[in-house]
Amino acid sequence: MRTSRLFTVIDSHTAGHPTRTVMAGIPVLRGDSVREQRDDFRNNHDGLRTLLLHEPRGHAAMAAAVPVVSREADQGLFFIFSYVYADMCGHATIGYIASLAATGALPQGFEQNGMSIETPAGIVRVTGTFEAGQLTSVLLRNVPSFVLSSDVVVSEVEGLGTVSCDIAYSGITYALVNADKLDLPFSIDHASRWCRVGLGIKEALNQSGVPKVDSVLFYQSITGGGRHLVILAGNKFDRSPCGTGTSARLAQLHARGQLAVGAHYRAENILGVPFEAKIAELGRGHDGQPAVIPEVRGMAHITGFSTLVLETDDPLPAGFLPN
Repeated sequence: MRTSRLFTVIDSHTAGHPTRTVMAGIPVLRGDSVREQRDDFRNNHDGLRTLLLHEPRGHAAMAAAVPVVSREADQGLFFIFSYVYADMCGHATIGYIASLAATGALPQGFEQNGMSIETPAGIVRVTGTFEAGQLTSVLLRNVPSFVLSSDVVVSEVEGLGTVSCDIAYSGITYALVNADKLDLPFSIDHASRWCRVGLGIKEALNQSGVPKVDSVLFYQSITGGGRHLVILAGNKFDRSPCGTGTSARLAQLHARGQLAVGAHYRAENILGVPFEAKIAELGRGHDGQPAVIPEVRGMAHITGFSTLVLETDDPLPAGFLPN
């Protein structure tokens, strides 16, 4: 076998959504901050993203966590996806911690003190719960989250007519839409239709001049919380309840006076698997606006330990991704 690249990875899923933690094979990246290192990867090594996450080694919904050095925190981490880069990803952070635990690589003292992680969106903090020395859940304290715009009306969504949403930031920017306002069954069997609807809303918003939206979170109220479906693109949705999406939802509810600091919120994905969340305290956003500090608890499960290989004569070295 004539190999030109080798990558050691750990695959996991967090409430159904995959994370590929890249343990070895990434070149040394330039930059003092995690954001600068991520940008160096994007500008000079983007072919590795498609190699690692596109078919035949991945698929449209793949996400990866890339550990790097941090000067500001215990660890640096950035996130790559089959189709885009994101400044923050809650489910992948949880997957990264579970991957460290599975290999005995959690830093010394983590069980007592947790660790800080620098992401392109800022520094987050993670702690864990343990039973008989085994990690059973991960608690993510996310970046300050806040509402950017309320009651935004979008009137030119194809097939939907007028749609109303709030827009909130939580490491990335979400449009939050009440799924009960749309005449479409809110179930996994209709995920493809929700993807098309979500893409239509996202495109209409991003053409209207409101704050640019990265994803659309559809929510449906349930006892003690909400059911979430985050649409990433026209053929991609988050299988998990979404850590950053849940953070945005907490900010929205607090801004509307519907969720107090410390009150618990159960965020279910479309499969019924939950995250537990709350507003830990109030804070300030990056421009000084009032914000909430969200905490989201979930767990990831390991699905594989692999060495990914690129042979020198592979006719598809960058992979491929059908639309």
